[in-house]
Amino acid sequence: MKKLYLFFALLMLAAAPVSAAGLTASVDKSELPQGETLTLTLTYDGGQTNEQPQLDVLNRDFNIFSVGSSFQHNYINGKISQKQQWQAVLMPKREGELTIPAVKLGKLTSNPLTVKVVKASPQNLNRDSDTATGRPRYAVDAVVDNKNPYVQQEVNLTVRIYDTGGLQLERIVPLDNDENNWVVKSLGEPEVESKVIDGRSVRVIKIRFALFPQKSGPLPTPEFVAEGFYLSRGASPMQQIFDDTFGTLNINGLGADFADIFAVKNTVALSATPIDINVRPIPAQNDGGWWIPAESLELYSEWKPAPPQFKVGEAVTRNIYMKAVGVADNQLPNISFKDSGSLKQYPEKPVSEMKNENGKIASYRLISNVYIPGAPGQAVVPEIKVNWFNVKTGRPESTTLPAMTVMVAPNPQAAPAPQAPAAPEATPPVTQSQAAPAENSPAAPQTAASHPGLYIGLASAAFLLGIGISWLLFGRRANRSETKLSAGDYRNEVIKAARSGQLKELRNNLIGWAKEFYADAKIKNLKDIAAHAQNERFTQVLDNLSSLMYASKSSQWDGEAFISTFDEVSRKRRTAPRAKTPLPDLYE
Repeated sequence: MKKLYLFFALLMLAAAPVSAAGLTASVDKSELPQGETLTLTLTYDGGQTNEQPQLDVLNRDFNIFSVGSSFQHNYINGKISQKQQWQAVLMPKREGELTIPAVKLGKLTSNPLTVKVVKASPQNLNRDSDTATGRPRYAVDAVVDNKNPYVQQEVNLTVRIYDTGGLQLERIVPLDNDENNWVVKSLGEPEVESKVIDGRSVRVIKIRFALFPQKSGPLPTPEFVAEGFYLSRGASPMQQIFDDTFGTLNINGLGADFADIFAVKNTVALSATPIDINVRPIPAQNDGGWWIPAESLELYSEWKPAPPQFKVGEAVTRNIYMKAVGVADNQLPNISFKDSGSLKQYPEKPVSEMKNENGKIASYRLISNVYIPGAPGQAVVPEIKVNWFNVKTGRPESTTLPAMTVMVAPNPQAAPAPQAPAAPEATPPVTQSQAAPAENSPAAPQTAASHPGLYIGLASAAFLLGIGISWLLFGRRANRSETKLSAGDYRNEVIKAARSGQLKELRNNLIGWAKEFYADAKIKNLKDIAAHAQNERFTQVLDNLSSLMYASKSSQWDGEAFISTFDEVSRKRRTAPRAKTPLPDLYE
């Protein structure tokens, strides 16, 4: 009997009408603020299909954040309903009325839709608590302090984010910045203040960047994107149960309703419009010299020991400091030391760094120079001069450490310089009795005075010993002091070595880059780099590099493929874990 019931049930299902297949499109909102997302739903009423909707037609006016799919099978009142749906989360690229074009699924085509994107400007912010009006909750803009800088002169740009409540800011990044156009440096932590706009209190978040234009002519600033999210109360059954039971229960210190565990996370990506800049070229007054467009440049020095005591053969160290405001550290020149006669000089490699001082980039360079006098008497420490261009006055200037005259004291302990032996004086002829001592007479004492060659040998040995000690003291010291390279500097060296096929040099520069890029990690080898990069394709190219590095032939090396994968990893911002703050993980 049960089999008979089952037979009739299957017969009814087979006889039930099935609706004709079709493809329809719908959106969850027809009006939305710029910088927020909407969901496009494509519904196919024809059962399951292996076809996929062709969403590339959306790329003109929208960024596709994510795509999901689902399938439903219903039997209601004798009718079978089968639906397959695709949900695409879209971010409009611009304001105004945008058309979502028809999307193809096999031979089917969906209906086009129109949505209105409201400009996210400070003057257009939502003025009441109703968040369903389509008015923007948030806005962003940017301002610069100089629209007519010289090439490689610092330009300060401030990104301002206006928040009417609830924005959780994650990071701010320049979008597709070309380093051949701009070098971007952070100017510190964000500043938050309250401002009244149209009678409503608005939270304003300010993030400052130092931009250095790398070429002259018209040049728009990089487009900065502020990424974050806000939480909205969901319509899930659990949300309704919680609201009915507890209402809007707030846990002290959490800063959010406990019911937010059921809330919906809404993505926000606000884009600051680029600003057109006119960059002036290097002026003719620079006359082909090293170009330093600074607001100020200082030179100062200190002696070790202080005050300096010059003695023959003893080392005296002078630290020379250079400070320039308004230029990057790679713009600082190397100091060339003029010949100082009897003062032998051993300059060490310079060390550079940048700091944020009073809202400006200040670049520093330290060069240590070791002086060893070679002769007593008066000696001159030559002047040190640096030419630069004052962007405030528009004129070339120079900063000088003046020459110094010093007295070098003799040093009895210093080995004297070897001298040629004097010509022997004429002596009377030697007689047979003087030619050799008597058989039983005592031998004459053997002294240095009676043997000039012995004296010269001892002096030469002392001189060579002094040179060896000087090398041990100062040569090793010079080798220890090396210029600290940034992750960007190492990145350039990695690309250069990859293109030239110098695989061992590539490995060394990769490790240097990773130590700077993953600053809180211990990087010792290529496996450590792969573990931190967490990129499968990059792991493969690193394994290939390891296998080819010691091979007899490297004909299988593909430098451009490596650079493409490395570029993807090196431009991805690393998100280190931090304590919870109102503004986590901002661009650095």
